[in-house]
Amino acid sequence: MFSSIVDTVAIMRREDYADIILVAVIIYNVIMLVRGTRSGQVLLGLGLLLVTYFLAGYFQLLTLSFLMANLMANIFTFLVILFAADIRRGLARMGRFSFSKTNPAVYDAINEVVRAAFFMAENRVGALIAFERHVSLGEYIEAGAKLFSVVSDRLLLAIFNNHAPLHDGAVIIQDGRLAAAGCFLPLLPSEDNVAKFFGTRHRAAIGLSRESDALIVVVSEERGLVSLVRDGEVEVMMGAASLRDRLLSEMGLKVKKDKVSPIRPVTKTL
Repeated sequence: MFSSIVDTVAIMRREDYADIILVAVIIYNVIMLVRGTRSGQVLLGLGLLLVTYFLAGYFQLLTLSFLMANLMANIFTFLVILFAADIRRGLARMGRFSFSKTNPAVYDAINEVVRAAFFMAENRVGALIAFERHVSLGEYIEAGAKLFSVVSDRLLLAIFNNHAPLHDGAVIIQDGRLAAAGCFLPLLPSEDNVAKFFGTRHRAAIGLSRESDALIVVVSEERGLVSLVRDGEVEVMMGAASLRDRLLSEMGLKVKKDKVSPIRPVTKTL
């Protein structure tokens, strides 16, 4: 067997090596896309069905072979139906690259969000703030209350005030402007493996991060923690500077070493 492997490698062309690498990259990205999700469990189930199909043919189990053959004849239709959301998310991530430059106003927006987020965390006020990047969040903006205003810490505090009508939804920041508030994001299914560890705001943030390349800042009302959600991953931020630097880096802006100034004095209405 070893000699046959050596012979095969010896006659391989450069195109064959490139082919193998590309297939490996595709398989790796598919695994990373569905890892820890319900789709991952579905994919495992399909793998078991495929093994059953080959075993039925090998052991000549006629009835089982007939059933499995009819099922496999429509497997591509089943794949499109079962993995429609994952296919859409994968295509959206493939189109992330953009030649457009980041608006400098995003830097000011990030500073305002960071100040407001940690002030709200200290006062146990929940918040959900999404930064649009290359994948458009227009459908969620259209469903919310459109503002298109300058981002400020006081405006964010007013929106997420527990008595405000828009505090339950999310704020979406588009091109450095507060595009809309009270936006409802795609909620992570409760049966998802990740969902049982998080509340509604985190589930909404993870759901959006799996549908797009958005960066979502979540302020936990119960724990008083600030988290950054990206690509389905939740990272707790240990300080204002760390959150600001991560946001700047992800948005393609230069990371500065200066300290984050504290929030301006506000009336204690929270």
